[in-house]
Amino acid sequence: MASDEQGCSVCLKSDSSPFTLPCGHRFCSDCADHPMGLQGGLEIQGCPKCQEQKDQSGHEQTGVFCDYCTHSPVAAVQCCLLCETSVCVDHLKVHSTSEEHVLVEVDFLCTVHKKLLISYCCNDATFLCEACSLSEEHREHHMKPLEEALEEKKAFGRKLLSQLTLKMEENEEKVHSLEERKRTMQEKIASVKEKVSALFLDIKRDLEELEKRLMVELFHQEEIIFVSVSEMLQQLERQKEKLSEKMRPIEELCNMTDPLSIIEGWKSIREDFGKAENRSQVNSQQKSIGDLDQGLISATLHTSLSQIVTDVKKDFYVRQSPDIALNENTASNDIWVSGDSKTASASETCQNRPKMLERFQHNQVLSRRSFQSGQHYWEVETGETGNWRIGMAYPSITRKGYHSLIGHSCKSWGLCRYFNQYFVIHDRKVTPVPHKPACQQLGVYLDYEAGELTFYELGDPIRQLYTFSVTFSEPLYVVLGVYTGWVRIRN
Repeated sequence: MASDEQGCSVCLKSDSSPFTLPCGHRFCSDCADHPMGLQGGLEIQGCPKCQEQKDQSGHEQTGVFCDYCTHSPVAAVQCCLLCETSVCVDHLKVHSTSEEHVLVEVDFLCTVHKKLLISYCCNDATFLCEACSLSEEHREHHMKPLEEALEEKKAFGRKLLSQLTLKMEENEEKVHSLEERKRTMQEKIASVKEKVSALFLDIKRDLEELEKRLMVELFHQEEIIFVSVSEMLQQLERQKEKLSEKMRPIEELCNMTDPLSIIEGWKSIREDFGKAENRSQVNSQQKSIGDLDQGLISATLHTSLSQIVTDVKKDFYVRQSPDIALNENTASNDIWVSGDSKTASASETCQNRPKMLERFQHNQVLSRRSFQSGQHYWEVETGETGNWRIGMAYPSITRKGYHSLIGHSCKSWGLCRYFNQYFVIHDRKVTPVPHKPACQQLGVYLDYEAGELTFYELGDPIRQLYTFSVTFSEPLYVVLGVYTGWVRIRN
């Protein structure tokens, strides 16, 4: 608020008071110089007359003050380009609003010359007024008009915003794809969990039934054996009693002293022994008792357990493919193929096979059959040493040159072992597998529709080495490449 007082608001002296606060109160030089006056803290603590706090935020931010507030520095908020003056909030209210008086923000003024910023220095990346642009500091610098520079900044901002928007959209697509994959995998895992639980319930039920059958069979055999043994024991007890009866007259005879009595006694004893049962009959009955039929138990176990395992493979989604055989017509002359078409090994001598378009130039061979749908599983065995590649290939794979090697084009996928190290390779991209070879048995799982080709090492525990994710477009053949050592397809 304004004040009609002409004297100092502190000492009330009527002499000239050069200091005036925004509230309108005046102060003389003595009071201003007092330790508690303007210089000692009134600028911070506020007017001692009305306690109005002085706002210096504009002063601190821009350093531009109102040209009409002559008695005290008051921060300017806008500048008039016509008047070339800066005005505070109070004087802005009474400033002319005609079109000639163009008002701009204080930020558009040079803080040094208090002039309008009209150009942009590309060297120093700063905005300049006319006086700054003509100064020695910026004379040799590249200048652009303010409007052009601002438009370039805006254009760059729009381009950057477009790029960021595109990245944001890509990110959202990836998030959506990952969320969809997460949902799909959760459903798949839940389905497999349910399948595994049902499978083991069936196995438990089959094993319990098998156990009951075997226990019934063992009980039956036990009953037969024990009945036979009991009957034989009874017969032997009866024989024992008869023998005791026969032993008594002999003992009496041995104790006699009369010769005639002894001779007559032996006659009757000999007649009784002539009527004795044939011992061979007892021995034959003993032999007919029999023993535990372990062969029957073993055969029942083997057959039933094999059937359970067969049912497990049939009911579960992985189907083993035991009928994989190698096609010797595709084998190079550097590979030897066994008579059962299951084993391929590196050959030091040329095999001199007839020339065929389908034959590989280098150490490789394809399988006879192909896979163009479904889920399949097969296993291979390798030597403890050796360098080889195993995998899958399209029939359109070239048979000669660099691109015919497994993984050296987009038409084949392979797991390699070189100098006791695993690698996977496809389309000339080689990826090391961090696991060191620890087993000579390997498994390969193919899900054609899902586009998955996975390699396993069948140690303890079984270890997943790598999975290729592919959209297959042709039938797939098993392919072996053997450079040293051997590889065999297991039944």
